Formats: sequence, structure tokens, C-alpha cells
Amino acid sequence: MSILTACSVLSWSGLASAQQKISFPSAEYANKFEMAKRVGKPIEIFGYLMLPPNPPAGKIPVVVIAHGSAGVQSKDTGFWAPYFNKLGFAAFVVDSFTPRGVESTVEDQNLVSNAADTADAFFALKFLAADPRFDADRIGIIGFSRGGIAANETAVKSFRDNVLRENKNLQFAFHIPAYPGCQNSRFRKNGSYDKTGAPMLFLMGSKDDYTPAKFCLDQIKGMQEEYPGVIDYRVYDGAHHSFDGNQGVHYLRLGTSTRNCPMTETDIASWSRHLVGSSDKLSLADEKKMYKDCQSVGVTVGSFDNRYRDLASKDVEDFLRKIGQIK
Repeated sequence: MSILTACSVLSWSGLASAQQKISFPSAEYANKFEMAKRVGKPIEIFGYLMLPPNPPAGKIPVVVIAHGSAGVQSKDTGFWAPYFNKLGFAAFVVDSFTPRGVESTVEDQNLVSNAADTADAFFALKFLAADPRFDADRIGIIGFSRGGIAANETAVKSFRDNVLRENKNLQFAFHIPAYPGCQNSRFRKNGSYDKTGAPMLFLMGSKDDYTPAKFCLDQIKGMQEEYPGVIDYRVYDGAHHSFDGNQGVHYLRLGTSTRNCPMTETDIASWSRHLVGSSDKLSLADEKKMYKDCQSVGVTVGSFDNRYRDLASKDVEDFLRKIGQIK
């Protein structure tokens, strides 16, 4: 879809807060190795754009919203998008599932490549940056669960450089991973976490049995040492996975989790993997077997009220003020 066509779709007519379904080109990668090393296969993705009711003077900043394993939820379009609109941002909720013919990966994460959400977010960044109404230097990302992994891994330079190989000047202005999976999201290059250096805020729950916070905390500690003053986090006491949902705490009997699996780390240059805390290297076959054997079933999600969502929204606003994205 050409930028000219896209701009005609993204008109200012109608209600400013209306959702506008927008298609954009992305790329398909079978796995993260391909996302780091190869050219992806073209695929068309879409998202929902919501513009701020009172846009700021000049170019508009944007937040890309990456959904979790249940697909685009009402909280994404009904709370977070309007929330960022009120702060003066346009919001673009990317749907990585529907265009691929999938509704949910809660019971089987293999239905959609674990690189898809991250690649789609990169291409959303490229697409939005090309629109003259938006500020290419002020496009951030927030993601939830699977989308939280995308919000974390879009900060990896090697992924950015390969996926956006003709647009290496682009990067997200900030990253907000919410309850992401961190067990196999440790990527290093020449001993570095290989981050772009953009500010990051991790949001997690202390009672998360889907993607436990402890795995992220281990990674965050290392990143804070390498990027002082850039990486921040919050762990909400008593909060479950998807704590920003307010439709009650409920148990997903068939939801799959790797909470009992060990952490792995990948050397980007050689693409070799090893267990964190040991020198035991993992072949591709070893890794597949390990995750098959250690996978658990049954997860708890949600919240009975808005308590944690209110805490998170305040922390996000404070974070954006601290890094100079809002006044």
C-alpha cells in the first residue's frame, strides 16, 4: 500500500478518536535467527489508528501498541489507545494475528512465529515514520505479553539493522514492555546487550505465573549496568498476568507457559545458545526438546478492578515526562 494511498485513508475527517483500519507492508520471519540474519517474506498486516482529539502543534508523536497472545483486546483499543491520545499521541494498535488467520496463541504459541510481533512493530515504525504528519523521532512502543516481548526486542540493534536494513536511522523513541516473557529474550553481541539505548520501562506483576517477573528482573539488572539511567521497571505487588484487564481474575486451563524452564541466552554473531549461569550450549534440537519437556499448562490472568491499570498508567505518564516525551 503506497504512502499516498495510506495518507488518503488516514484523513482528518470524522471523529478524531475514531478507529481507522490501516494496512501496511511487513515481513514474515520463521524465527528470530531469520529476523537477525535474513530478508523476510512480504506480508500485509493491518492495525487500528486513533488520532488525538486535540493534536499538538507540528508533527504528532505516535505509540505503537502490540497485543498479547489473545490477540487485540478491548483494553488495547478501548483503554490504552485513548489513554495515549489524551497525552497527545496518536495510537496505532497492530494486529499480528488476524492477517495470519489466527485468533489466539494462548494454547499454542507456535501458531504464529515468535518473530512476527517484533517484525510487525518494526515495519509499523517504518510506515508511520514515512507519514509527514507524524514525528519520526517520537514513535514509541508499548506491548503486552507476546507484545511485551516485541516491545523489548525492538530495542535490539541487530534486529533493527536487519529488519530495517534500508532504514537503520530509525528506532523507537521508547519501549514499554508489559508483563513480557524474558526467559529466551536475552540477546548479546560482543558481550553487549546490543540495545539501541532508547529509554525502557518494564511493567510486571508479582503473582504472574504466565511470564514470571523474576526472569525479566535478572535481564534488567544486566541491562541497567550497561545502560545506566536508561532502564526502569515496576513490579506491582499482588498483580497477575494481564493486570491491566478489569474483567476478573480467571484461570486459563489450557494456557501454556515456560515458567518452569531455565533461562537461555543467544550470542547474535554466532547464533549459539546456552543456559544462563552455565556454559552449557544448546543445539536447536536440544532447545526444542527442553522447551517441550519443561512447558507447563494452566495460567492465571486478569484483575478484579482497575487498581493495577491505574498504577501502570500513572507510571507510564511519569516515565514519559521523565524522558521528555510529554511536558
